[in-house]
Amino acid sequence: MLRLRALATHALWIASLLPSNLAQSAKDNSALYHVPIGSPGFQHNHSSAAVTFDQHSLFLDGKRVFLYGGEYHPWRSPTGPVLWRDVLEKMKVSVVQNSLIWGELDAAGFSGISIYLHWGATAFTETDLDFKYFRSVTDFLDIAKSVGLLVTVRPGPYINAETNAGGFPGWLSNFGGTARTNASDYTEAWVPWITAVSKFIAPYQYPDGPVIAVQSENEFFTGTVESPYMQKIEDTFRANGLTKIPITYNDGGPSGNFATSGLGQVDMYGYDNYPLGFECSNPTVWTEVPTTYDDNHQSLFPATPMYIPEFQGGAFDFWGGPGYDNCYSLLNDEFANVYYKNLFSFGTSILSLYMIYGGTNWGNLATPVVYTSYDYGSPIREDRSLTTKYNEMKLQAHFVQSSPALLTVVAIGNGTVGSGTAYSNSSQIFTRNLRDPSTNTNFYFVRQTTNTNTSPVSFSLQTNTSLGTFTIPRYGGSITLAGRESKIIVTNYAFGSSKLVYSTAEVFTWTTIDGVDYLVLYAIAGQSIEAVISTSSHPTVAGSSTIKASTVNGTTVITGTTSGVAVVTVGSIKVLVVDKHTAYTFAQPRLEAEGYFNVGPATSSVLIYGPYLVREATLSGSTLSIVGDINATTTINVFAPKSVRSISWNGTPLSTKTNSVGALSATIAFKYSSIAALPSLTTAEWLCHDTLPEKAVSFDDSTWTVANKTSVLRPDKPIGGKYVLYADEYGYHQGDLLYRGHFTGKNATSLSLSLQGGFNFAYSAYINGNFLGSGQGGAQSVVTWNGGIDLLNATWALNPSLLNTGDNVVSVIVESTGLEEESGTNDGFKHPRGVRGYTLNGTDFTTWKVAGNYLGENFPDKVRGPLNEGGLWAERVGAHLPGYPATGWQSSKSTKSCSPFAGISSSGATAYRTKFTLNIPTDADVPVALKFTPTTDAATNTTSNYRAMIYINGWQFGRYSDNFGPQRIFPLPEGILNHRGENELLVTLWSLDPQGAKIAGLELITTAVVQSGKGSVPGIVTSPTYSELR
Repeated sequence: MLRLRALATHALWIASLLPSNLAQSAKDNSALYHVPIGSPGFQHNHSSAAVTFDQHSLFLDGKRVFLYGGEYHPWRSPTGPVLWRDVLEKMKVSVVQNSLIWGELDAAGFSGISIYLHWGATAFTETDLDFKYFRSVTDFLDIAKSVGLLVTVRPGPYINAETNAGGFPGWLSNFGGTARTNASDYTEAWVPWITAVSKFIAPYQYPDGPVIAVQSENEFFTGTVESPYMQKIEDTFRANGLTKIPITYNDGGPSGNFATSGLGQVDMYGYDNYPLGFECSNPTVWTEVPTTYDDNHQSLFPATPMYIPEFQGGAFDFWGGPGYDNCYSLLNDEFANVYYKNLFSFGTSILSLYMIYGGTNWGNLATPVVYTSYDYGSPIREDRSLTTKYNEMKLQAHFVQSSPALLTVVAIGNGTVGSGTAYSNSSQIFTRNLRDPSTNTNFYFVRQTTNTNTSPVSFSLQTNTSLGTFTIPRYGGSITLAGRESKIIVTNYAFGSSKLVYSTAEVFTWTTIDGVDYLVLYAIAGQSIEAVISTSSHPTVAGSSTIKASTVNGTTVITGTTSGVAVVTVGSIKVLVVDKHTAYTFAQPRLEAEGYFNVGPATSSVLIYGPYLVREATLSGSTLSIVGDINATTTINVFAPKSVRSISWNGTPLSTKTNSVGALSATIAFKYSSIAALPSLTTAEWLCHDTLPEKAVSFDDSTWTVANKTSVLRPDKPIGGKYVLYADEYGYHQGDLLYRGHFTGKNATSLSLSLQGGFNFAYSAYINGNFLGSGQGGAQSVVTWNGGIDLLNATWALNPSLLNTGDNVVSVIVESTGLEEESGTNDGFKHPRGVRGYTLNGTDFTTWKVAGNYLGENFPDKVRGPLNEGGLWAERVGAHLPGYPATGWQSSKSTKSCSPFAGISSSGATAYRTKFTLNIPTDADVPVALKFTPTTDAATNTTSNYRAMIYINGWQFGRYSDNFGPQRIFPLPEGILNHRGENELLVTLWSLDPQGAKIAGLELITTAVVQSGKGSVPGIVTSPTYSELR
């Protein structure tokens, strides 16, 4: 993902410069394609590979595929396989039917997933790559294969992703060569990473596995200047076995980087687009939909498919921002409805939404721009709960996978009244007409002419059908868009052996069961619809009384308004007309699969509606076994083959009957309308200990690293002082950084420090245990994104009464909020962290010592990895780890002040430990979170200047800023949190103010209660305890 996207305008202004007289091309553009240097070639009809492409779409085994999916980062879900599978099952799978990969779907109906791989989380040192646990490439690909999702792997080396250093290892910041160039030291660093990743991916290349593409680099703006570097990455991929799949690229807007012949050209080019940017503070303000996608396509990459590797699935939020609920409101189901359909109207056939599930910046994964949550306002929220946007996308995914004609369309016309082709009779409606030449199927994409109009608009539409050209609806009423809504109106639409002449309701999906063609149509409840089926049989209607059907001139005409479910039966056709809310509950799981992505004849499926989520269905004899989730007592309804006599849900037989529309129906009881109260943290016993003992003169720093460098290779040089104090130069790359500077005598008159820690960082300084002062970097704002503060300068006069005749110690704590991301080749990730420079007037320091995470780059915790811990005393001694003995700690039972709710009365930091036990049922998916109540000064109505850190069972799962926020709720994922056993919680409290601070409120809460078939995590994930690490 592109850092800040320059407020998402970059792609738009470049596109506006491109010619606008081109349309989705009906001619063969294959002659315009040049096979990249070193590539075996993947152009359809010119390659024997299983994965090929032409100007319209991808092919798998010679069959066209619509790839619609989203981005997911396994490393942001360290629980691993169980929760990986849960997210992937919610996305789910396409299968092969007839001559195309399409339509029989479970869950959301997506066909693909894109994943970044994180070099920095995997490369413990320059020579030590560890792909175990949450870093396992093969474990994730095995799950993707079993679920049925096609995978695009994006290993960088640079990924961006709002993660620490954009995915670079911290140790790389000490190299002199410019990153993302052919500098020899940088090349020697990344080649082992790409080599290892390639070897892991190679056995999973399609058709042996789910991987259909690998991406080289990401959003690299240098153009041909660094083409040799790009070529080297591509050559390394291929030299290590990645020869069966195309190499792709995600450009930061339609700039054409690496799209054309020459060094660095990739097999398949794409670019990203974030049309609403990241201004979540104004969630009702939309820009107009972009309209230059096809111009960009024809100008930059006309012989390859319209590919958007990243389109806006949500937005990241900044420190001090409005919060992710606002981001979700901005990028909600209405946004998905209007903007994603707009993409389809320009022939987009490969689309990945960033993000489909964001996850958590646990440990020190975050770059300074963002905080712990990476919820992203995604369709699947951070706690894995589903949203209305998810449901909207499910409708779209099923439609595009069920509509093979959409993959070979050409543009026929577009416009509104008074401009272009006026298909509608309303100047408030814009229409774009695509047609498949071979089937004459028409797709009319209708939307409002401006996003500023949020009121309903009714209209009629001029269409081309197999019965002639005429205006629809023909039999009364109108088509209505409910404000920010778009529709895809189809004509001449084939389903099974039947034909839909036209429909003003949208198509969800279709299938054939026992020789009967089922078609599902939907519209918002209460909207008028009209659909015409080419058949002369007499229709009957069951279910909703608001739908009627009649025979007119050899066709069946369906009219009325949507409400619930109506089934129109006419001959061997059943048309289900449903309101949109009901359509959200529909699922279409396949029943048969001959291997991975079945390439055989039609695969049978069933239609199910009612449950919160359907994960899968299998038919054994006469029993249909369904696995899924509910969040309330639910009536499940199933259209299935006649051979089905009974249904089970998550292994429990259901008592079924045939309902009014002919479906098998049963009630699934919800057992967990209330979950037992979670343990109280207010009344729990807390153990406490000073976690900033380094401020005392007597503290023993003899084992600390001596900071004695006098020069650096990185671009940013020290501001002052004899010694370089950059923490990274001494092997400490993340989290809290500690310094102790020694000088002798009472001659010092003033001290100046320059401190750099990233946006929103904090520091405190002491002399001989006496508080000098604290500071905070400004929260980064989307409006002034390059005006944030990550470097602070402070000067203190030193009162002689504070000094000793012997040893004096200046103690400094700096909280690093991460290493910055890159922009081109600016080496931004090398900006120093810690003390940038110093001046001591009257004398000088004799020694500086520095400490960070325990043992620095030689850290012992190879499970949680290099980014979990920082350098706070509690972390270094292992107080966050399970089984820590806490000898010498005070107890809140005997000392009332030993509680985060009592807090501390001066500047400093204290660590608090407690234990609690959970007993959540194994079939209940109950996300648990830790909620902070902001501490507010009643007199000034301001929040307190304190920072807190959360460790649960040894995993750091939250960095809290009481005054900046905005995050107050911190999800603790199952498997990191023991849902059925004891948990150990550590919370640190660091006051930046001389009067101290306290936590006003801290409680465990549930964010959802779902009765689930996902499977449970047994205890906690494999991870070492205190006795194993310290």
